[in-house]
Amino acid sequence: MQWEKHLTALATLATFAVAATVSVPAAAADYKVAPSVTAPLEKSPKVALLIGNSYSFYNCGVHTALRGLMQKGEPKESMKTRLLTISSGSLSFHDVAQYLSPHEQDPYADVEDGKLKHPMFDVVLLQGHSAAATSKKRVPYFEKYAKAHAETIRASGSTPLLVMTWPKKDKPEDIRKLADTTIRIGNEAGMRVVPVGLAFMEAIRQKPDLEMYMPDKSHPSMAGTYLYGAVLYASLFGRTPEAIPYLGECEKPLPEETAAFLRGVAWKTVKDFYGWK
Repeated sequence: MQWEKHLTALATLATFAVAATVSVPAAAADYKVAPSVTAPLEKSPKVALLIGNSYSFYNCGVHTALRGLMQKGEPKESMKTRLLTISSGSLSFHDVAQYLSPHEQDPYADVEDGKLKHPMFDVVLLQGHSAAATSKKRVPYFEKYAKAHAETIRASGSTPLLVMTWPKKDKPEDIRKLADTTIRIGNEAGMRVVPVGLAFMEAIRQKPDLEMYMPDKSHPSMAGTYLYGAVLYASLFGRTPEAIPYLGECEKPLPEETAAFLRGVAWKTVKDFYGWK
């Protein structure tokens, strides 16, 4: 009968709709703006500069976690990383042009006749204030300095990247605004966005008992810093950190199961965010 056919069609459509909903990566629910810079870097960077604040220097610094993953990974990476952070700093605090200029006795600078023979860094990562992408007062400055710094970085011959941070522990709903604002600014500046915040929220969804924050409900715990480093690894080198037998090294290593879980979250988040196969 005609009405039976109509109900069957509706049921079929509903089944397809449910299937489509289920197949969408969980982290995709945290943002609406799609990233425009998604292709892997053309080659593995050899020298990196990470500019940020205490979000990046907690737990012996995220560069320590990244270095551990590089040294234990296959193939082994030897990228040198300089971390320049200012406590509670915004991007406006940083004199990026000076950071990219040669200084006396700077081992990162290859100088001849007072000029750099080549750029000091292959990639420069920008990590902003914790409220940069969520505070109505701070967003315009985040946008202004992220874009200005991106131009400065490109003019030096380096590639800029923008780090997406994470919301406060007691404000998980802020991830949507934080992610969309960061991605929009990154897109407008032609910068790759590194989805650390999306990985944070995915880890919390899957393992709510795993503490990702320090007691201040803002800074990363050791697990948070490890995840941050794993997302950097996946984003910079375009490959999974899942099998890397590195457990962290600041104070005490993470349990093997926890480290493996975080590496898996990092890779899935990065792969889904950039649309990699």
